[in-house]
Amino acid sequence: MILFRRSLLARAGLLLSWLLASLAFTTSLQAEELKIEAKLVWGTDDPKSTDPSHKPVDEALAKELRKTFKWKNYFLINTQNGIVPNRGTKQFQMSKQCTIEITELEGPKVEVKLIGEGKPVNKTTKALSRGEFFTLGGESKNGCAWFVVVSQQQ
Repeated sequence: MILFRRSLLARAGLLLSWLLASLAFTTSLQAEELKIEAKLVWGTDDPKSTDPSHKPVDEALAKELRKTFKWKNYFLINTQNGIVPNRGTKQFQMSKQCTIEITELEGPKVEVKLIGEGKPVNKTTKALSRGEFFTLGGESKNGCAWFVVVSQQQ
């Protein structure tokens, strides 16, 4: 009977060790670095941007932005790609005036801080899945606006 109990305890210990190892492995698979694409976009009702280097965003993105925002036209100012380390933070310099700081959180969620002209403008925490995006932004002069479109690359 004592031998049976020891054998049972030994098996329970092995099972517990196996479960803990499996849990640790699964958790490490879920937490991963994020491949991020950030686009700085100008929203306006003007048919053209004042800067000839700004090109219209692709029609699919423009259509999605028009569902939420009031402007007719959206121009791409800059695109930045980078990797946010697992549970780490990375800054993306979108322009001289605009920086975003992205921190990977549990979830999968990210915290994004938008900094304009060196001052905090906006901070949000959002779920971010591959193939989806969200925007942060602010108003500008002349009834226009700028946005940063954040997405996780495939």
